[in-house]
Amino acid sequence: MDLVEKFDAKGKTGAPYHVEVYQIELDGTGDAAAGQRTYQLADGRALDPLSNEKFRIIQTGEKIYRV
Repeated sequence: MDLVEKFDAKGKTGAPYHVEVYQIELDGTGDAAAGQRTYQLADGRALDPLSNEKFRIIQTGEKIYRV
């Protein structure tokens, strides 16, 4: 699993979050673009992507937004 992107997000209260995007290589060629993406906070909590700009923290149900 390769780290392919990092970005900042905020909750409705303005709380900042650091999001990391990992991608699993599926085809054995080293091309991460062929795999599935996993989103998580820098502290390891899993995210459910609702759109390209909106995510839900699975543990708490809080929605956060890309900034």
